[in-house]
Amino acid sequence: MEWSWKVFLIALPIAVIFSMFSRGAMNAQNVEKHGPEADYRANPGMAIFGSITGGAVWAAIITALIGLF
Repeated sequence: MEWSWKVFLIALPIAVIFSMFSRGAMNAQNVEKHGPEADYRANPGMAIFGSITGGAVWAAIITALIGLF
């Protein structure tokens, strides 16, 4: 298995964008379940951190899978 920073850095912004879209789509359900503290507008720092972290994890998974072939 070979790690490719080029693949990772290409996949990273794409995965972060998808993570942000999914976070926005789930916002109403999160607020309904956990209250107003779960609103990404109330805590934008954690929303950004969560999106970047989620995107990095998915980019790493994609890079590892591509490296297998």
